[in-house]
Amino acid sequence: MAEELEFKISSGLKNIIGKELITDDLIAIFELVKNSYDANAKSVKIIFQNIKEENKNKGSKILIIDDGDGMSYDDIKNKWLFVGYSEKKDYEKLPEKIDFRTKIQKRRFLAGAKGIGRFSCDRLGGELKLFTKNESDIHINYLYMDWNKFEEDPKKEFKTIAVNYSITDKIEINDYEINNFRKGTILEISTLHDDWDSKKLIKLKRHLQRLINPSQVDETIDFEIYLEAKEYLEEDKSNQDKGELILINGVVKNIIFEKLGIKTTQINCSIDENGDKIFTELIDKGKFIFSIEERNEFKFLKNINIKLFHLNQEAKFTFSRIMGLPPVQYGSIFLYKNGFRIHPFGDIGDDSFGLDRRKLQGHARFLANRELMGRIELNGDQPEFNEVSSRDAGVIKTQGYYQLIDFFIKKVLRKLERYVIEGLDWDNPELQEKTQEKINEDSLRLIDQITGQVKDPEKKIQFNEDLLEIFKKKQVEKIPEIIKNVESIKKFVPEQQKKYIGTQIKAFRNARKIEEKDKKQTEEELKATKKTSLFLNKAVSVDKDVLINLNHSIKITTFAIDKIIDKINQKIKEGKNLADILPLIDEINLENQKIRILSSYVSMASFDTKVESIKKDLVLYIKEYLDKILSVRDKSLKIRFFNENIEFNKKFKPLEISIILDNLIDNSRKAGATSLSIKFDNLNNDLHVFISDNGGGVSDDAKNYIFNRGYTTTDGSGIGLYHVKKILESFGGDIKFIGNNIKDLEKGACFEVVLK
Repeated sequence: MAEELEFKISSGLKNIIGKELITDDLIAIFELVKNSYDANAKSVKIIFQNIKEENKNKGSKILIIDDGDGMSYDDIKNKWLFVGYSEKKDYEKLPEKIDFRTKIQKRRFLAGAKGIGRFSCDRLGGELKLFTKNESDIHINYLYMDWNKFEEDPKKEFKTIAVNYSITDKIEINDYEINNFRKGTILEISTLHDDWDSKKLIKLKRHLQRLINPSQVDETIDFEIYLEAKEYLEEDKSNQDKGELILINGVVKNIIFEKLGIKTTQINCSIDENGDKIFTELIDKGKFIFSIEERNEFKFLKNINIKLFHLNQEAKFTFSRIMGLPPVQYGSIFLYKNGFRIHPFGDIGDDSFGLDRRKLQGHARFLANRELMGRIELNGDQPEFNEVSSRDAGVIKTQGYYQLIDFFIKKVLRKLERYVIEGLDWDNPELQEKTQEKINEDSLRLIDQITGQVKDPEKKIQFNEDLLEIFKKKQVEKIPEIIKNVESIKKFVPEQQKKYIGTQIKAFRNARKIEEKDKKQTEEELKATKKTSLFLNKAVSVDKDVLINLNHSIKITTFAIDKIIDKINQKIKEGKNLADILPLIDEINLENQKIRILSSYVSMASFDTKVESIKKDLVLYIKEYLDKILSVRDKSLKIRFFNENIEFNKKFKPLEISIILDNLIDNSRKAGATSLSIKFDNLNNDLHVFISDNGGGVSDDAKNYIFNRGYTTTDGSGIGLYHVKKILESFGGDIKFIGNNIKDLEKGACFEVVLK
């Protein structure tokens, strides 16, 4: 005998689609907020009460209050209590003749899809009170659920466990007053399963900040989330100066990276609504570089926007200063579908796109998550991208999903990598002095290489015409290669730009005819400029004049030493103490340094070494002394200069400046330094020289005593920095230690020398 049988559903189903599927408290609240959004709410409040240990005896609660459409009795019975029912699925079955725009005008794209988000309440607490009404309801619908009833007997059928429904005219919630409740839904979740401390609340706020695509806020999405935990108001007050990201109470705002004013390299890529064309645009530090339009060969992808930013060191620093935390703690590449975020894409430690694994294969060639920030926006109907039931597990792995990863890496990430890593490498400290001509030259070469990989014969290219300024510079090298690159791009640009490019190339070729003549003139000018050098490239022959100069200078110095020794003998005879004698020993030390320096540069100086003071460019003197004199004595130190082209003409004593430099460099050497950075600044007509090294730095204990006579942290005498300060003060200058690891300089100690 044939018989039709029916499934029986155990009350244990509640745990399977509740606690076991929604495994995280933050995801649970995330789901309930999405439900408010789907109900057309303009705002939702998430309120925590009595969650501190000392207040828990009053009853810990979470309130979620929205001003959405609310639910009628019929909605509660036939939708909210209908397990697995999703209003979104009915919405997506609207007749196909109603187009996409009409659907959007009717209501939002819904964020929920599975009909299980309501079981997030069970994840958070054991009891639920639900108050709801729509605009046409006279009374408020009230529902009470004790989730524990579903766990008493697994043999009971799910549908046999009743929930309490009634109507009311008053919403009674302890310690919270609701007035003029016209429509919406209120969830009161009590008997909380887990604790909520300040760290967890801040984590929740950051979680919610990424809920909505920031580029759509105030444009297509009118929705505000407010977080309230009054028990932490005082803590918020004390943290107000530390950045909004560590405050608990207040409106939850998502950041839009491009509005932070951070200048870095970014790439924007989109596929149109029909899935026909891909449009890519590259921008560097706010400057448009190039764009390309090509045919879309990814058949499962359409209506997608991608924004991707390269986080160079400056961008990371600026982000941390503005946001109050480093970008690595904020997230990397987020995925949004119709404005709502899909987890876990972008979470700290998430590598859904395999970028960190890829980085291991070529560390210097590829960018990883910590070097990137961006978002992928899926818009409209996207059947290939449905979330899995477990809300922290991303989307179902369809062909479209794998195409999206392939598209992101091939069409977006690789273009950004080639521009940032292979070509320009602008953030490399060794290349900070790259000229604009060189930047333009590299940009044109990269545009040719990047666009040359696009196989679409009908591709369209545009690039910034300012890059063609390279053609006006006669000193550019690799001229044939540059012309070849530009002519290769020219085939695919619009007609108007083709004409301009042709004109520039022709003018450049004509300019080459007179290049040899200009080159000769330039060489003569350069030769004349070299004559003004304070030190010669090579030592002159040791002729009679040089020896006379050296002999004269040494005679003066030794005479001074003799006089000082006489003074020391006299003080000893008078029975003076050591404190009276030490300054005289310091003077001998200084005179001895003069002899050592004179013997180093007398044969290379292009000024009269018999003259005590000269009036020259002090910046030039410092640079040439370090380059041509000191570096010859010690080749172990690598020296970098910044802003050395500024001029600072002043009357100074070369020996004194040399003694200052020698002592500072000697300290760096004793600190284990192998490289130095010298930065010049002209501030208020004073010369500021910043001297830093990559040595061990100065400890906090030592920084207040390093200029004291005899104080040393090395095996030295402890009088070098004491001498430096005394010499500078003698002609109105100064020196101070400004710290270790100064931005853009070396990692060790940094001293600032001020010359009036």
